[in-house]
Amino acid sequence: MKRIISLALAFAMIIGLVGCGAPKELPDYKTALTDQSLDYSLDELESMSWDRSLLISDYEVPALYKYFEGLCDIGVAFGANQIYPMFNEKGEGIDITAETDDLNTNITKGILKHYNMYVLGNELKSDHCNPAPDTYDFDDGDKLVAAGKAAGAKLRGHTIVWHTQVPQWWFKADPNDQSTLDQCKANGTLATREQLTERLTTYINALMEHFKDDIKIWDVCNEVLNATGIRQVSDDNSYWAEIIGDVDGNGYSDDYVEIAFNAARAAGGEDQVLMINDFNLEWQDTKVQAMYDMVERMLRKGVRIDGVGFQSHISLDCNVEKYRSCIEKIASLSEVYDECFPEYKGNFRVEITELDMNMFIGANSDGSYYKWSEEEFNQQGDKYYELISMFLDFVDEGVIDAIVFWGTDDENSWLNTTPKLRRNAAMLVDRDLTIKPAFWGVAKAAIDHRK
Repeated sequence: MKRIISLALAFAMIIGLVGCGAPKELPDYKTALTDQSLDYSLDELESMSWDRSLLISDYEVPALYKYFEGLCDIGVAFGANQIYPMFNEKGEGIDITAETDDLNTNITKGILKHYNMYVLGNELKSDHCNPAPDTYDFDDGDKLVAAGKAAGAKLRGHTIVWHTQVPQWWFKADPNDQSTLDQCKANGTLATREQLTERLTTYINALMEHFKDDIKIWDVCNEVLNATGIRQVSDDNSYWAEIIGDVDGNGYSDDYVEIAFNAARAAGGEDQVLMINDFNLEWQDTKVQAMYDMVERMLRKGVRIDGVGFQSHISLDCNVEKYRSCIEKIASLSEVYDECFPEYKGNFRVEITELDMNMFIGANSDGSYYKWSEEEFNQQGDKYYELISMFLDFVDEGVIDAIVFWGTDDENSWLNTTPKLRRNAAMLVDRDLTIKPAFWGVAKAAIDHRK
């Protein structure tokens, strides 16, 4: 009998050792992290919304994206480090569905559970991906792809062309020159138009070759406009228009935008959704007009721009009806798009790409440390409800197809350091990962919209 037991134990050990080398199958996170008996009804929401102890990672909490199924995608932007807990030291995916008190793991679980569109906030920007000539770093982008596959989420690439977080060597005649760009300008050692164009297109080719099968939506150009037209050196030291300039002689120095879109289309293919993204489009009439004019001009030249991203860094006192009128203006570009690209008719869209809500307004607009009250959190929830309700009107019209929140929680928001160091409360989730009224306001807007 002892011999039989010993043989059985030995056999089990062998099987175990063989199994150790085999990768474990990952769970379906969208089902494993959420109670599948939830019905996403108003009664259910109201029974939970009073409980401020609920965490974003709790199994019994409804998944936010589910409220919007059949309407639009609900996305989130995050730092690559916020999905690291779902990988081991070899970069392999691991199962993180077990209950834990670890804050970082619960942030990752919240991403996997609640959103069906993912964006890296910084790690797909060109200074990260192309820090030196012939040097590319796509490791964090690969983790984004893996996270998207594990959770069945769409991916947005942010961003190819920007005036900041861009390799400084791109703009220098000698990429090894340690001078500032202002010094290079004074010394006559800036890159030539041809050099900058070649560096940009080479980078786009490498980026698209690596990601085109997995990332299908791109912010090709980000914040190219000032209040009235194309951004210049005097606007945050942007050297794009300074160096590339007006190539076609039409009187506009926005040709680098055209070059970027054409290169991305050629390298990525016709199925890529290529967008232009900017801020203040929810209220600044002159900028809305400048965006409209530039996109129309490029569409009529044969540059296929598939949509405009409204960043939507709004405040608690945002004028939602003003915002509506700005979306209507940009959405009317669909007529030009359909005329110029009839084979892709209906493909032009608006996406809400970087949504958050600054709470420092009015007399407190220059505030720093502040303990927000439940009343103020309820006001924020009401404003998010109003805003999302307006967006859903455009979803019904086929204009908006995605709403992306720019941060996972109040602690992980750029508004804690911009315009200065302070404790803002911009997101749907509190610093301790408890769910705020804003979360339920967003969900309720979808429920009420379906009535």
